[in-house]
Amino acid sequence: MIFNYFKLTCLTFVVVVVFAHLVAGKGQIVNINHALVNDVLHFTYGLEEWLDTSQQPCENFYDFVCARSANSSEAQLDKRHQQEQLKFDQFLQADDNTDQLMDAELKLKYFYQSCQNARSAEHLKSSLMYRLAGGWPAIDIENAGTVRKRRNMTWLQVLGVFHEAGVPYFFKTKIELISNRRVVQIQPDDSMRFSLRKFEQMAGEVMQSYDVEAGRARLIALEVLSFERASRDVMKLTTDTAREKKDKDKVQEYSYEDFKSSAFGPQLQLDWDTYFRKVMGKPLKSSDIVFVGDVPKLKEYFGLLQNTTITRFLNWLWIDYLMDKTVEDCQQLTQNYFAPLYQHIVERSALNKVQMAQMYNELGQVYEQLLLHTPWIDEITQEFSRLFLGRIMHLTLNGDAKLDDDHDCLSITSRNFYRNLEKAQRFLAQKSKQQQSFGDGKKYSSTPTTRSRVTQSSEEFMKIFLITNGLLKPNQNLSTPLNYLLVGEQFSEMMIGGGSLSTPGAWRSMDSEPQFAKFDKCLTRQQQQRNRQLQLQKQPVSVNQTRNFNLNDLILKTLAQQQTWQAYDHWLRREGFLSAHLDSLLQAGRLKMSMRKLYFVVSTLVDCQRHPQPTRRELIHSYLRNSFEFAQTFKCQRLDPLNAINKCKIL
Repeated sequence: MIFNYFKLTCLTFVVVVVFAHLVAGKGQIVNINHALVNDVLHFTYGLEEWLDTSQQPCENFYDFVCARSANSSEAQLDKRHQQEQLKFDQFLQADDNTDQLMDAELKLKYFYQSCQNARSAEHLKSSLMYRLAGGWPAIDIENAGTVRKRRNMTWLQVLGVFHEAGVPYFFKTKIELISNRRVVQIQPDDSMRFSLRKFEQMAGEVMQSYDVEAGRARLIALEVLSFERASRDVMKLTTDTAREKKDKDKVQEYSYEDFKSSAFGPQLQLDWDTYFRKVMGKPLKSSDIVFVGDVPKLKEYFGLLQNTTITRFLNWLWIDYLMDKTVEDCQQLTQNYFAPLYQHIVERSALNKVQMAQMYNELGQVYEQLLLHTPWIDEITQEFSRLFLGRIMHLTLNGDAKLDDDHDCLSITSRNFYRNLEKAQRFLAQKSKQQQSFGDGKKYSSTPTTRSRVTQSSEEFMKIFLITNGLLKPNQNLSTPLNYLLVGEQFSEMMIGGGSLSTPGAWRSMDSEPQFAKFDKCLTRQQQQRNRQLQLQKQPVSVNQTRNFNLNDLILKTLAQQQTWQAYDHWLRREGFLSAHLDSLLQAGRLKMSMRKLYFVVSTLVDCQRHPQPTRRELIHSYLRNSFEFAQTFKCQRLDPLNAINKCKIL
């Protein structure tokens, strides 16, 4: 069946192309953009896996387009994730001109390149964290200075080095400033990344990759595995005990002076002053408050560490730290430590920047011509729409300059992976502290400004490209006309809605109340007429007359459709020969598509993947029922459920 589809498509393609190159219109030679044609054909062929062709578009368009998406949400997410990984890998491997990259993107690439190429034992030994922690005894037995430093260190000093660098082991520390007093929260860290068997396997692989002599590696592996078992036993034993305790007994409050002297008993003489000086730059005051969660568990952990030699502890610590930082992990590490940049890169990976900007400009012009002088949109929202258009244009062409500002203090080169790693870890830890401080500090007005709404809405809009990437083929770009199909209506909806999609109708002007009431009454009459038709046909009539959607959302979607349709239809008419050529090829396929049918199918497919709630069906059907363009495009008949005889207009 697929072979026949391609055979018929290719035959039609050859005939039309030959004709196209001979003559068109007044004897003018016409050149067909074959890459564009192939893009549309391959994209349309891929739609077959999403559409339920057993449904009739004029009867149940939502299920025709969205049923398979709803039934394969997990597979859909897996495919989208694979596409993201592929796009990110293409970015990492691309030999780009560095002048075309943002500074933050360049730092991300340097991090990845260093992970691939600058990761020897000598690179590790030259890192700051390695030197401060006393080194890794398995690979550093001849350096007298390191050995001497190691002998004078305690396990708490070593943990302080890792904690300061944003790598928590055994317990997590959170420090806040409240009413001029520091409040410290200490909680056990029970995270476990690998099973015991996997840990044992990877411990050997880590030592082999750093050229630890085989006989020595076997002895170290036995010691490290013994410590790992003991720590897991403590975790399980104390966790089971903690479950039996009441919540109020899990957290205990101390002044810092009492915490040092009595929290863990006299047998554990721990230098907390040195620890906090390392972690936060200065020690705590006696009057500061310390909250300790699950003291019994921490006592067990600290007892285990107290009875372990510093050499064995450091061997375990470095092996565990390096386990998930192999060459094979470089892409995942880069994604984890540069998560906002990863999303930014993936979102923009398939964009044809120039053609996307042209589409946004066309939609902006239609907005001014079609909607700006209607009573629907208030003045504040109109200002938002103007700023939103400019912001998205800038993000498309130039990227997000805020990411450069956020990563300005992070110095990354391609020379040493371990230095880059600790810088990235420390950067994320510091950023987390700043966010906590901001959250607990002065409370600002909860009413966002227009510019802050623009920033938030732009970030939300860019997430749409994570959906569209999953619908495109791996090597496809989002160029015209696919950009109108996949993104146009979503952009118009965000632009008109003023970034207030969580508050239906906040974008509407008070002057629109008469039109709103008129539209509401029209829809009510329309439903009554529909019920009478069903009764005449002896079909079941719904007794529930309450709409399960907000009328403001329907108006917004209808305005967005009319704005996008006008811009898209203008492109189709401007490219009349090309669109006719595409229509002939699409009509020859199994789906019997056309460029105008594609608009409704693809924009609805993106909508239901963006809003997967089943209640979206009624809103979509109500919007289509009142669309002249939909009824005309799909040739809906008079009695079809999605073809209202008396359509309700808003413009």
